[in-house]
Amino acid sequence: MRLIRKSVHSSGEPGFKCVATIGNFDGVHLGHQAVIKELQKWAKKIELPATVITFEPTPQEFFLRNKAPRRLMKLREKFEVLQGLDIDVMCVLRFNAAMASLSPEDFIRVILVENLNIQHLVIGNDFKFGKDRKGDIALLKQQGKFFDFLVTELPMYLLNNEKISSTRIRKALMLGEVAEAENLLGRKV
Repeated sequence: MRLIRKSVHSSGEPGFKCVATIGNFDGVHLGHQAVIKELQKWAKKIELPATVITFEPTPQEFFLRNKAPRRLMKLREKFEVLQGLDIDVMCVLRFNAAMASLSPEDFIRVILVENLNIQHLVIGNDFKFGKDRKGDIALLKQQGKFFDFLVTELPMYLLNNEKISSTRIRKALMLGEVAEAENLLGRKV
C-alpha cells in the first residue's frame, strides 16, 4: 500500500485518479470495513486505486486537544490494518487550522478534485465535512455533478440494531466488555 501525505497547500500528482472514501477510520471496525468493501468494488470496476483518506491529527484531537477521545489505534496500526484489507493508497491529510477553515465547497475543490482527482467517492450516510461540519452528502452529490465524480452513499451499518462506531467500541472497552468490542471490530483486540 502506498502512503501519501497531503495538506491544504499540496498540489495534485499528474495522472493520479482514484476511487476514495474519507473518515477517521479509528479502529477500522465492521462499519468501516463495509465501506471499504464497497470502495474496492468500485475501484476494481473502474480500474483505479482504492484510496482511504484520513486525517492526522484527527479533527477531534485538533479541536479538543487533550480532551479528545483516546484513539483505538495509532496511525501506524491503521496503516497496517488497511494494508491487510488490500487498500491501494492511504492518503493522510494534515488537519490543521488551514484544513479546519476550508468551506465544504473548498474542501471538495481543493482536496478531492485538485489534489486527489476523485473519480468516485464512497461514504457513509452520516458523513459531514468542511468548516463547522456544514458539508453533507447532498452537497457532495451536487458538486460531483459539477466536477464530474460519482458519490455512493452507504446506509448506516448496524449490529444488533445499533450503529457501529468507534465511540461504541471505546465505551465497550471502558466497561471491560472485550467480547463486544471484538464483535464490533470484527477481530481480536
